[in-house]
Amino acid sequence: MAKLKKFECEHCKEPFLSPYKKKFCSTPCLKKGRKKPEETLNGFIINKLLKSSNSIWKDKNASLREMGFAKKLIKKYPLKAFWEALPPKFDADSLTWYIAPRGWAYLKIEYAKFCLDLPPPIRHNVPDVKVGDDKVISKKSTNIKDFIKYGSKKENN
Repeated sequence: MAKLKKFECEHCKEPFLSPYKKKFCSTPCLKKGRKKPEETLNGFIINKLLKSSNSIWKDKNASLREMGFAKKLIKKYPLKAFWEALPPKFDADSLTWYIAPRGWAYLKIEYAKFCLDLPPPIRHNVPDVKVGDDKVISKKSTNIKDFIKYGSKKENN
């Protein structure tokens, strides 16, 4: 019989003995401790843009069809950050709208908005404290009679 070695369970962190290298001490720990596979970009696009994504995942033919459409979209726009930031135009039943000309135009505009990198506005250091002295200008009061009698200054020059 093989020699028993001491291992630590990845789920419950308790030590256990086993003749073989194992990661989990029991079947329940194995089921609970398994990491769920990360969602692929195809799946993310389908879940985000379609209103009834659960029914599509249940139907094998529909899921394969939508995966093909998603691959076409990813070929054109491969950045995951873009797809995360993309606001859905509406809850679609299929990704075919996004592959149609109007859909490509919508994605092109949204991608341009996503890639737009405006520099920050230029800020000028203007102190709040007043600089310099005020110049006092005395204004001669003129009334209508003087204006009619003598005219404006531009006419007299």
